[in-house]
Amino acid sequence: MLINITIQTFMSENELELSQSRWESSKDKYLPRLYTLGLERFTTTRIWTKADKHSLAHVWEYRDKEAMDNCMPIWSEIEATWRETIIMKTTSYRGVQISCDA
Repeated sequence: MLINITIQTFMSENELELSQSRWESSKDKYLPRLYTLGLERFTTTRIWTKADKHSLAHVWEYRDKEAMDNCMPIWSEIEATWRETIIMKTTSYRGVQISCDA
């Protein structure tokens, strides 16, 4: 299993909410394509910090590296539409699962 953790930090609470709203209204268009290409599961969480930052963490679990690579063009398509109107800092980390207690 290959895991991508993406942290998005927004300029304001409104931009965070706008981003989340856009994803909720468009995910049915993209998720079937992503699952077909090897996305296994995803989770979005709100990050709580003392610094009043407006951040989300997205955890995307892929079957393997090939599946993630196949999904990247779809992510590029999604990001291109959002970057035009929502200012955010995005940082991604990728790794291979080495342990799971589920």
